[in-house]
Amino acid sequence: MKSSGILLHITSLPSSSGVGTLADVDRFIEFLHESKQSYWQILPITPTDFVNSPYASPSAFAGNTLVIDADELARDGLISEETLLSSKHARGNDYGYAIANKEKILREAFANFIKNNPPRDYDDFCDDNAYWLNDYGLFCALKKNFDGKSWLEWEDEKARMRIPDTLKFYREQLSDEIDYVVFCQYIFYKQWTKFRAKLDAAGIKLIGDIPIYVSYDSSDVWSHPELFDLTSDRRPNWVAGVPPDYFSEDGQLWGNPLYDWDSMKKDNFDWWTRRVGKCAEMFDVLRIDHFRAFDSYYAIKYGELTARKGHWRKGIGYGFLKHIQDSFPNLSIIAEDLGDIPQSVLDLRDKCGLPGMKIVQFAYDGNPNNSFLPQNFDEHCVAYLGTHDNDTTVGWWNSLNDWQRQTVKNISAIENSEHISLELVKQLAMSRAELVVYSMQDLVENDTTSRMNIPGTLGCWKYMAKRGDFSHKNAKWLAALTVTANRNQR
Repeated sequence: MKSSGILLHITSLPSSSGVGTLADVDRFIEFLHESKQSYWQILPITPTDFVNSPYASPSAFAGNTLVIDADELARDGLISEETLLSSKHARGNDYGYAIANKEKILREAFANFIKNNPPRDYDDFCDDNAYWLNDYGLFCALKKNFDGKSWLEWEDEKARMRIPDTLKFYREQLSDEIDYVVFCQYIFYKQWTKFRAKLDAAGIKLIGDIPIYVSYDSSDVWSHPELFDLTSDRRPNWVAGVPPDYFSEDGQLWGNPLYDWDSMKKDNFDWWTRRVGKCAEMFDVLRIDHFRAFDSYYAIKYGELTARKGHWRKGIGYGFLKHIQDSFPNLSIIAEDLGDIPQSVLDLRDKCGLPGMKIVQFAYDGNPNNSFLPQNFDEHCVAYLGTHDNDTTVGWWNSLNDWQRQTVKNISAIENSEHISLELVKQLAMSRAELVVYSMQDLVENDTTSRMNIPGTLGCWKYMAKRGDFSHKNAKWLAALTVTANRNQR
């Protein structure tokens, strides 16, 4: 059964709060329903790093508190109307504004929350999430105590090395800050449950995204050093990335520490199982970024300045993936299998029965048999014109030379390229792919200024949709296409 959806991260929803929040989801959910879409795809919803990347988080389990709905906090009496109104003066995307104002809002909400006995579900939340929440709360409190430095640079060596008596000391000394961090996560997950209920009521399924690696400066690495390839003083031995490719001539030096899979096997991959279990609570479908690392992964010696020097290693393989699938049979998984992919990755994907990804922007090399061409898709795939790492289709088209544009026209039989984005959206919809996902930018014909990310560079993640993008006219056009393509089955 064919279906379709839209890729739009929550922070990209139009908002006056600096970034889109859960207060801003209603109109987009209406747009999805009105345009007969079945899926909403987002990027990782964990906290972002210092350049606002959702793919480099201080926790694999925590939620991004920037998306907390301040309106709901006001309705619950946790913040004043004055505080609420003062937080809504941003024009477009402004992470600095959003971070400062959300901190002010949540501090006030916490102060009011602790004046009364916490509700029973608060204690239940703390108990249910103790595995990661206790360490995350202490980690955040310690980072603040040490002026935001990476845990490798904390002045107290015993805190860095997790000496039990030292951790006990800091849990007592920093208890108020720890409680604040825990409170923020409680609010995030409480609101997330309500958000999911809205999607369920509208018949919309949520596609989440999980980076295969975690950030070195994270609660996960600090609290579970035995699960990562670290030296005796807990510096990375080797780090993750990819060699030079389509996106970057130097490759991509991500810097994430590599897993110690032998150590993870000893407790039957407990950390990974809990991590995917949290995703199974939050999403209907999970896209695993850089799926190929389960088959083979690229290792770069810590300290290298680019990803040019590195080597491939054998990944954990099928047994681990079967364990994950058996543990969460109701969670659908999408394998991100893009890039220079050997046959062994495709074999692993197929052995697990997972759909891979097709990107139309990669299709036009002059070969009419290119597997990324919509007319060549097999059914068992999830297809896009481009993802968050690609330019918008209009921006991509504008970057092509005359020969490349003519190749696109010839192979895809496009006579009028004035609306190239919508023409290719139509071809995507009419393909055999089980699921196609349109980026919001392509549906409204945005140019490269609306690009979400340029891999390996800074200053990204700033795209914010406009309120007019969710118009009834746009919904009507997409609904008609969805019916014509027989993708309106929920």
